[in-house]
Amino acid sequence: MIFNSVLDYFLEHNRYLNILGILFILFVAWIFSRKRSHINFRLVLSALFLQFVVGILVLKTSAGLYIMNKMAVGVEKVYECANEGLKFVFGKLVDDSMPWGAIFAVKILPVIIFFGALMALLYHFRIIQFFVLALSYIIRPILGTSGAETLCAITNSFLGQTEAPLLIKNYLHDMTKSEFMLVMISGMATISGAILVVFSQMGVPIQHLLSASAMAIPGAILISKILLPETEKPKTLEGANIKLEKDSHNMFDAIFVGTSDGLQLALNVGAMLIVFLALMAMLNSVMGVVSLQVYSLLGLDWPELSMNLIFSYLFAPFSYLLGFVGQEAMKVGGLLGTKVVVNELLAYKSLVAEQLSPRTTSIVTYALCGFSNFSCIGIQIGGIGGLVPGKKLWLTQLGLYAVLGGTLSNLMSAMIASLLI
Repeated sequence: MIFNSVLDYFLEHNRYLNILGILFILFVAWIFSRKRSHINFRLVLSALFLQFVVGILVLKTSAGLYIMNKMAVGVEKVYECANEGLKFVFGKLVDDSMPWGAIFAVKILPVIIFFGALMALLYHFRIIQFFVLALSYIIRPILGTSGAETLCAITNSFLGQTEAPLLIKNYLHDMTKSEFMLVMISGMATISGAILVVFSQMGVPIQHLLSASAMAIPGAILISKILLPETEKPKTLEGANIKLEKDSHNMFDAIFVGTSDGLQLALNVGAMLIVFLALMAMLNSVMGVVSLQVYSLLGLDWPELSMNLIFSYLFAPFSYLLGFVGQEAMKVGGLLGTKVVVNELLAYKSLVAEQLSPRTTSIVTYALCGFSNFSCIGIQIGGIGGLVPGKKLWLTQLGLYAVLGGTLSNLMSAMIASLLI
């Protein structure tokens, strides 16, 4: 009876494919590993176990679901407060019930500015530092990672890939290459708090965004330590005596700095969207015209070629391993490709527009929840390279590995979530 129940569970939604997907992700990471003989399998298994534990806690326990729901309500309340500022500046343009609907530049981008200030304020009052250090004391002894890299991996889930390294800037110069890889991959595998709220307002389920952020911490460590295992002795292996000092003099200084940083981030996001959407449209147009001409000459009745079509086929294997079939699998494959080649913002925008089933939307949320795309290689080179110029060569050498690692980490979270949802 128990056997039949377990069998039925794994057959439902093709969950048995998720097990194969987890093994396939580990195999891909092993194939691309630079030092396979030095892989610490205890660390790998511990990180995978921890990722499962986090997934079970936030998705299958009443306490975890309660906490996630309360956090989601809290995020919504904070957004309502942000909306008051938007109403004052933009007036009725903020009202998405009007004929013009939701204007991205008015409804979404300004929220980044507000959350930039809010995160700076929380950092000034040492609230973020408290959570980061508490998580570090739990995770580091279990996995055996160094203090500096563990802190950075955790902080990336709060601040983002260019802000988190600031906390360990005094340790970056002396980091081993393996530690540096984790700093980069954890930045690619997570999203910042400000961007997370933007996605929730676009219609992405906030509970799963929060869960994905938590699961990405051990996931990034897992993949990173397979791709580039530690072969040296990190300076902070026994734990880092790092003081997470605030860099603002008072709360008003924190608000000013956070607002300025948030404004810069919002402008960057808007500019990147304009450029990438325009380039994608131009590329699709050229590919479509050329492909139709070729088909006409060869007498073929094939669909018009586009980047979305190519992405659909390229990432289709991961879609099938997530348990999706048919057109749904092709759509999910296209979303995964869009996330890697363009960015996660456009991928989430497309996800909401596709109006897939609630379960599919929830699972894909995990697969897309990270900054792992090609443009972020440049962001890390500029951001982290500015803190430690002597490591820019490593940043350029490991850039594509970081994109791969972040993507595999997100897919691992999605496979685990698919097993549990």
